[in-house]
Amino acid sequence: MAVVSGVSLPALPSESFTLGNGLRVRLIPLPHLQSATASFFVRVGSRYESPETNGLSHFLEHMLYRGTERHPAAHELNLAIERLGGTLDAATHVDFTSYDLTLPPETIADGTTLLAEVLRQPLLTDVSTEKQIIREEILEDLNEVGEQIDIDNVSRQLLYADHPLGFSIPGPLANLDRFESDDLRRHHEGHYTARNSVLCVAGAFDAEEIRTALETGFAGMPAGGAIEPSRVSSGARERFAYVHDAGSQTEVRVSFHTPGVKDEEAPTLLLLARVLDDGLSTRVHRTICEERGLAYEAFADNDSLEDCGVFDFGASVEHHKAPHLVETVLELVESLRRIAPSDDEVEKAKRRYLWDLRTVRDDPEAAVHFVGGSALFGLPEELEVIGEQVAKVTPEDIQDVVKRHFDSADAHLTCVGVLDDALLTEVRGLVRA
Repeated sequence: MAVVSGVSLPALPSESFTLGNGLRVRLIPLPHLQSATASFFVRVGSRYESPETNGLSHFLEHMLYRGTERHPAAHELNLAIERLGGTLDAATHVDFTSYDLTLPPETIADGTTLLAEVLRQPLLTDVSTEKQIIREEILEDLNEVGEQIDIDNVSRQLLYADHPLGFSIPGPLANLDRFESDDLRRHHEGHYTARNSVLCVAGAFDAEEIRTALETGFAGMPAGGAIEPSRVSSGARERFAYVHDAGSQTEVRVSFHTPGVKDEEAPTLLLLARVLDDGLSTRVHRTICEERGLAYEAFADNDSLEDCGVFDFGASVEHHKAPHLVETVLELVESLRRIAPSDDEVEKAKRRYLWDLRTVRDDPEAAVHFVGGSALFGLPEELEVIGEQVAKVTPEDIQDVVKRHFDSADAHLTCVGVLDDALLTEVRGLVRA
């Protein structure tokens, strides 16, 4: 057991091996738990798409639920999973897709066999019904004239321009309408391969039983190869985006480009987010909500990918408060550029993060996502390694990283709501000053 910054950090036990086809496997025995989670991580998502294929990864994730060779209908497949005591959850992200199945210990081996069936043998037929479902999902993020109003999507379009990182995950309606079974099959064959994926099981399980089930279920997966994402070559030319959306509030994002999770500054950026926004006593909530009454809630967070990232500040406010919110965020940034955070702020942020790391042992899903996600992107898989990296960060390190990456002249501002001409001029001027 490691002790980092005065916090006990028990090791997360892990056995690593690779199947003959190249599929990396991680087994995390946590016998004190009453459940187990099997998760499959694959490099597929909007980052690996083109304008013509945008949305295909998300569509494919949905279609894997619609039936397999042995369970040819969605109802049959879901019933088989639920009879084991669990539910299959999946999520498509920008740079990976994950499938999680949490079950009682006595059925987890059968569950991994069923998970292999879903991933390897999807029918990918009857696309019309699923298209209707995804169409409704896409429409939730569009206004009455078909403009994108999800502020996260609008912000990423601003920050990454025509790069795939600026695509929305569900993609446009026109693409959805055009996709057919053959498109899904090609995407599945190109990405859902052994060397492009990681399989992880955590919780209470019989190791030999699980190993046998994994080798039986996944050994036949095509080997393929690891797919590398397209790199970001340059920053966006524009720094302000506004979309009109009628409502009682305007959503605001102030964003800065940052290095990726593999960069040596990643632990510092992680801790910076904690200093700014980890509890009601931290700077973002205290300044924006408690002292100035600008918003009910506000946030600061670093969205970090393997080679790049974005640090966001955000809140929803009454329309006329939008300029005041932007000014306040830029003041918060400028204060950290001038003066390093206090030792007490940084120490509290470290301890709270380390306590969170310790709870990974209490949750099999948290354990598989920590280890499996790290394995997929070549990051350290040990809790103590990450903890020690964060523990070394000093207040001066935080100030230095803010000076390097948080210049107001490089801020990107996104607003979705109702801003009249005067407010538009004012907020636009704040990022041009």
